[in-house]
Amino acid sequence: MPGTTDRRATVVVADADRWSAQDLAERIERYFAGAYEVLSAATRGETEQVLEGAASAGRRVAAVVAAEDLSDGSGLDLLRETGAVPPAGRLLLSDSGARTGGESLDGIQVLPARPDEDELWPRLERMLYDTTPQGERRVVVRGDRRTAAVYRVVRFLLLNHVTFAVEGSPQGEAKVVVEIDGQRLRNPHLITLAKALELTRYSGESDFDVVVVGGGPAGLTAAINHAGLFGHKVLIIENEAPGGAAGTAVNVIDNHFGFPYGIVAGELAQRGLQQALHKKVQWLPAARARELSTLEDRAAGDGQPPLRRLRLTARTDDDQKVEVNAAAVVVACGAAARRQGGKHETDYENQGVYYMALPADAEQVSQDDEIVVVGAGDTAGRAALMFAAKAARVTLLVRKTLEDSPMLPSLVRDIKRSAIRVRSHTEITEYVGTDGRLTDVWVKTRQGPDKLRVNAVYVLIGADPDTSWLEGVGVELKKKYVVTGTDVSGAARPAYATSVPGVFAAGDVRYRGVRRIAMAAGEGAAAALAVHNYFTGRSEVLRADGGTANAALGAYYA
Repeated sequence: MPGTTDRRATVVVADADRWSAQDLAERIERYFAGAYEVLSAATRGETEQVLEGAASAGRRVAAVVAAEDLSDGSGLDLLRETGAVPPAGRLLLSDSGARTGGESLDGIQVLPARPDEDELWPRLERMLYDTTPQGERRVVVRGDRRTAAVYRVVRFLLLNHVTFAVEGSPQGEAKVVVEIDGQRLRNPHLITLAKALELTRYSGESDFDVVVVGGGPAGLTAAINHAGLFGHKVLIIENEAPGGAAGTAVNVIDNHFGFPYGIVAGELAQRGLQQALHKKVQWLPAARARELSTLEDRAAGDGQPPLRRLRLTARTDDDQKVEVNAAAVVVACGAAARRQGGKHETDYENQGVYYMALPADAEQVSQDDEIVVVGAGDTAGRAALMFAAKAARVTLLVRKTLEDSPMLPSLVRDIKRSAIRVRSHTEITEYVGTDGRLTDVWVKTRQGPDKLRVNAVYVLIGADPDTSWLEGVGVELKKKYVVTGTDVSGAARPAYATSVPGVFAAGDVRYRGVRRIAMAAGEGAAAALAVHNYFTGRSEVLRADGGTANAALGAYYA
């Protein structure tokens, strides 16, 4: 069992076929973005040991899922007699016609041994919602999951590890209604949801030592080092949820130091956020940086660049302005997904056309769905394989060929061995649908135009940094990436320092950055050290009234 520092509730899966148990456990963990620790067992005896271990570690068991026939007993008896009875949810997977699709008298849910995706996930969502302990948030999303409004809310909840259930329809003209402990929010903005769910940790203050833009591995690590090692007062501004693009990775991350068996991306992101909050870092999600300017500029008198305080202007997704001042800004905002460019593409955004592929998306497709993945990189390859594993009909569109692509050779081999249809030299020219739902795409090929029926298109063709907000203050950019260190024009700057004193960069947004989670985290730590050296190399860092930013900084300059 993991140590008690892991605060997640536990879900246990029991199946006589050990591989089936492990596969379902991994699918559940991916679907819920790592919000639950999901363990598997092959016998009743093993299951009881796992449950006893959870109890001794003080872990809450959220649900037990058991096949009816276990090698050493009945799965039904296990669910009836185990110590994990309420508040844990209990789900029996059975092919017994007398029980399938029903619910026994003692509250055990029943589904077929190999349930359809559209049966399994709503049942699990509701079960985990119903077993949420008193005092924890209960969230119900009312609306059509296929619409953009509901998709946006559900994705935000998944990425923030909020337990929820989707059911019914919104009342009146609302596209989505979110109920939180009885409070109803109609068509809420994400910042409204974040505040209602207490996901924000922003005091409303305007003066900080360091403002970090971006809550991915680079930004979170920079903030943790600033607050934990140097005592700086830090605010992170993140446009959506912890982890950034890394938090949405479809693969289990198995090449990160310290996780020998891998970790789900969403869980890694949540651990990073909790670590930052533990260090008293402030956190503002659902907000995007819009402008950076110089608040004060005074000659240092020592031949060095001028001393200055910086003002960062951000806007929450409901267009409310947030202005903060800082001695230094760490730019770690990663990159935003590229649009494909076909006609009417934006008309179907988040309701047929998507720019990330979450594991939860794959778990809801059926074998009759037509899924198109656009792209020739690792992300596109992994997404195509993820959907194909669910027996959906998957077509991968690439502008050139797989052989000419930058995709990892292992992914190329797996795609060629799979049932995925690869269409080379193919691009989408137009998106077509009815009643706001995507139904077809027109593509351009060497043989001429063609029309493909689709249920969903995942455009995974890379990303571009969102750095236009840095242009006004004069930060040097190259191909929209932030230039740092020896790449800065003119006099070379220290590593991770930009052309503007007090502005630093780390992670995917940095020119020549390496697109790996471990590297981004390393750059975040290195950038924090560079900022610390920038601070301690001067006698003062000015704020608007001429004083030091706070007592912590003052201590470094004494």
